[in-house]
Amino acid sequence: MRALFCYLTALVALVAGSGAWGKPVGGARTLVVLEKLEDKTEYGTFLKSLEERGHNLSFKTASEDDFGLVAYEERKFDHFLVLAPAIATFGGQQGVGNVLDFIDKGGNVLVATSSDISDAIRDLTYEFSADFDEAGSAVIDHFHAVNDDHTLIAASDFIGNDVAVPPAVKQGPPVLFRGVAHRLTGKNPLAEPLLIGAPTAYSYEANDQNPVEVNLIVGKEVVLVSSLQARNNARVVFAGSVDMFSDKLIDAPVKSGDKQHQKSGNLPFITALSKWVFQESGVLNVNSKKHHRENETAQHGIYRIKDDMVFEISISEWRDDKWHPFTPTDMQFEAVMLDPYIRTNLVPQQSGTLTAHFKLPDHYGVFTFKVDYKRHGYSFIHEAETVQIRPFRHDQYPRFLSPAWPYYVNVFSLMVAFVLFSGVFLWNRDVGSKVKVKTT
Repeated sequence: MRALFCYLTALVALVAGSGAWGKPVGGARTLVVLEKLEDKTEYGTFLKSLEERGHNLSFKTASEDDFGLVAYEERKFDHFLVLAPAIATFGGQQGVGNVLDFIDKGGNVLVATSSDISDAIRDLTYEFSADFDEAGSAVIDHFHAVNDDHTLIAASDFIGNDVAVPPAVKQGPPVLFRGVAHRLTGKNPLAEPLLIGAPTAYSYEANDQNPVEVNLIVGKEVVLVSSLQARNNARVVFAGSVDMFSDKLIDAPVKSGDKQHQKSGNLPFITALSKWVFQESGVLNVNSKKHHRENETAQHGIYRIKDDMVFEISISEWRDDKWHPFTPTDMQFEAVMLDPYIRTNLVPQQSGTLTAHFKLPDHYGVFTFKVDYKRHGYSFIHEAETVQIRPFRHDQYPRFLSPAWPYYVNVFSLMVAFVLFSGVFLWNRDVGSKVKVKTT
């Protein structure tokens, strides 16, 4: 009986621990905004996948006045998911500013809309260089239409980084998309598209009976899903189709070329997308960093010019619910004083660290040892530390310099010549005639 009790206790601890391990590293407090609470069943598969990954979901309707994203200068939620295309405002009078304040404090945002896009969403997305088409317009593609519905297209033109959308997803079944197009204005270099339309896609009015003025977005300029990572590592994703997250399109069959798929690629795509935007993939963390002289292990705050140095940094990447060593080949180390004096590659080591060997410049002062790594898809790394570099002490200079031998010979020859001249001058006397002195 005692052995059985211990076994059950260990099993409960294991289950509890596994639940703790599954908690998102970027936080679990997720606010979901729907048109009405009954829509939870429409997006049941997607919302259930979030809960299984450890998210603590809170639901609100688009008609509520205050979402409570920020209170007393602190975030009340870690993530903000909008599945309400016709939302009129984002939390009362603040509106878009409420969401911008949430992002400035490190919150992550995923907004999915449709042809019924509201002005509030268009104003929010334009702050991030994403210009959505007018309400009433839709993405149309006659060559990639599904079931003769030209507003329901099978999209498979993935671009951008492989972190937000892994290669396995890109090579899978196409994604079913029904919604509105947008384009990236290019004013924000941090924004990049993830899924775009085929060359035959274009944006036009969805209903000919109610004509609207639409922007001319054709072919590769038709952006279906885009992403942005702010400088504070907050992540934002804009999707032009809220139906893409629905169970109806997730379970719908799709044809890719001559191959018929039982289900679309929506679930793998939105799963990878939500993992990235909610800080469950592509998250980097600096474990440790250290600098020291060659053949030493102790770190100092002051070094001497021309010292042979070693800089080491250890970085981990969060993916598959655990930390893995991160050893890229394009990370660089810099020693900066106003301008970079040294810029060299960090070389991956078998121990999982990145190492740079370098010689300090022949210039003393206060330098900054810096690692600044910014790549699309990964959280940004900026590690900087100031270090003093001093000149040689008076007793550290070499006694004699080989290039100065001619000057040394010149000095000693001058000394010998001076001694000889002085001896000759002091002891030399002229021999003249004797002078007779007359006496009386």
